[in-house]
Amino acid sequence: MSHSQKTSQTFDRYDCWRPAYEGYALFAWTIGFGYVTWLYLTHRLPLSWCSILWTLTAAFLIKRSYETLKVLTARASLSGSKVTFMTFEELAKIMRGHPNDLWLGIGFRWWPEHSQKLYELMKLDWTKLLLPKWLSNLLLPNQALPDEAAGLPIIHGVSDIDESIFRPLKNFEGGLCLCGTTQAGKGVYLSHLVAQAIARGDIVIVIDPKHSSRLKDNILHACRACNRDDPLTFHPAFPDTGVRLDPMHSFTNATEIASRIRQAFPPNMDESFANFAWMAVNAIAQGLIALEIRPTLPLIAKYVKLGIYDLLEPLLERHARNHADHDWQKNYTELREKAGRPPMPSVSEKLMVLVALYETELHAIAPDPAIDGLIEVFRHNREHYSKITASLLPILSMLTTGKLADSLSPSITDPHDTRPVMNLEKVINGGHVLYIGLDSMPNPTVASTLAGIWLADLANIAGRRYNLGLSALNSKRISLFIDEVSNVINVPLIEILNKGAESGIQTTCAMQTIADLAHRMGSVEAAHVVLGNLNNLIALRTKDQMTQNFVVETLGNTYIANQSLTINNRASDNLSPDYHSGLSRQMNTELEPILPPEFLGKLPNCEAIVQVSAGYIYKTRCPILVNQKG
Repeated sequence: MSHSQKTSQTFDRYDCWRPAYEGYALFAWTIGFGYVTWLYLTHRLPLSWCSILWTLTAAFLIKRSYETLKVLTARASLSGSKVTFMTFEELAKIMRGHPNDLWLGIGFRWWPEHSQKLYELMKLDWTKLLLPKWLSNLLLPNQALPDEAAGLPIIHGVSDIDESIFRPLKNFEGGLCLCGTTQAGKGVYLSHLVAQAIARGDIVIVIDPKHSSRLKDNILHACRACNRDDPLTFHPAFPDTGVRLDPMHSFTNATEIASRIRQAFPPNMDESFANFAWMAVNAIAQGLIALEIRPTLPLIAKYVKLGIYDLLEPLLERHARNHADHDWQKNYTELREKAGRPPMPSVSEKLMVLVALYETELHAIAPDPAIDGLIEVFRHNREHYSKITASLLPILSMLTTGKLADSLSPSITDPHDTRPVMNLEKVINGGHVLYIGLDSMPNPTVASTLAGIWLADLANIAGRRYNLGLSALNSKRISLFIDEVSNVINVPLIEILNKGAESGIQTTCAMQTIADLAHRMGSVEAAHVVLGNLNNLIALRTKDQMTQNFVVETLGNTYIANQSLTINNRASDNLSPDYHSGLSRQMNTELEPILPPEFLGKLPNCEAIVQVSAGYIYKTRCPILVNQKG
């Protein structure tokens, strides 16, 4: 007969995960020290002998105390850490000592040995390793994670190191992705990142689609803790408060205006329709600029809805005065015949004649790009034009009616409106903190459109800064934070992620799942285009398998050792049997994920795995920011 047994050698390899046997020796040496003291007090031994024995027992007492404490502390660390709190003043004090760093929270750098320990704990009933709560709280600087708290404490407990983690800001120029499910602590981390940017003196722009009152309040408290002006705020649901924010104020050419309005196009709009709509808006913007009228959303919506006739006619009249013969009107009848039928009954005969004059005579000798674009719209099939504007006008109407219109297209001459008039360029030049709440839950279309228009404006500003050679090295850094990025992602934001670092824009995008991003972008491949431009990652608890796989792939793999022990016993069936026994150990390594994906769904609240572009991986926990403790 024979018998063999295999067993994991966890307790041999990680000596801390066992009972603290040194405690017995510690108890014995404590008694010995006391006994020597009793001998001295009862005058049974002289002082010289007692001094020698005290030294000996004290030395072993210290040695065993250290060994016992080491084992108990390692086991106490497996109890995790309760969520902690930090005031804005405390964070500002930390940042004053690290002006060029990003504080990632409290934790430790993740090494392969931590992955090995986590894989080993997966094989055990780790709850048997936990110390009583009172003892863990006595040994740890923070209280242990309560039993009712979400998540597993052992993920943070694989190390007994718990210190502040800093990384140079330069590591984060490639963008930062912050992902985590609902109530996992994503808002806590985002508040910390925003508060740090405020403490550094950055220009801060926060786009918050769902309008989190907690995030808004945290920004206000951070500004006051750092002695900065209160943040500028904008919210479409509360237009009477905050600032008026003009998205059309800054531009270098009309195409920038058209590109911003393009963000208002419905996402399912046919590409050919979208291209013509962009061309029509561009023609209107060029016409307004040619007439020295500043393009605004209401004006553009007006000419999209009613037609460009009132815009084209004064342009043609001026062009005729400047370039046509002074007696061109003698051919009026001939030009009227050449003009053909008007596209609409409301179009005047005069406009038809001026169009004919330009097309037959003036275009050859003095072409005008603004007029050319407007005439192309003028001559376009009216039925096709109506179909295009029918899909574009509803959202333009939302942006250009009521009090929202006054907030997006402010009049500086209105004596009754005392709200400050701002634009993104003015915010940047003034070094302000701007919070934009978008109210996406009741009105996702308007929220997405507004975010798209401002992001397109910011992309244009980034381009101008790049052309002027402005970056974080020679001008103030712009810290852009976007919560729920899947609600507002668009082409301008991708351009900012791709090239914004060179113009001094450091972007942080927060999301719940990659599935949300893929749904918004139309495919998983398109979502990965966005994620490919985010070189850094803070991953909190997530249940979504696609997000878990992305995080695991980002963190990479490491070799995990597996050791087995085989014991063989054999005896023959003879009357005088021979007994044989043997013992063998075997160790092999396999390439496994640095963090098993299932543990991403078991992270406690306000705890994260951080991957920095420089190749560093950290396990961190983040205190909740409060105005005052208690």
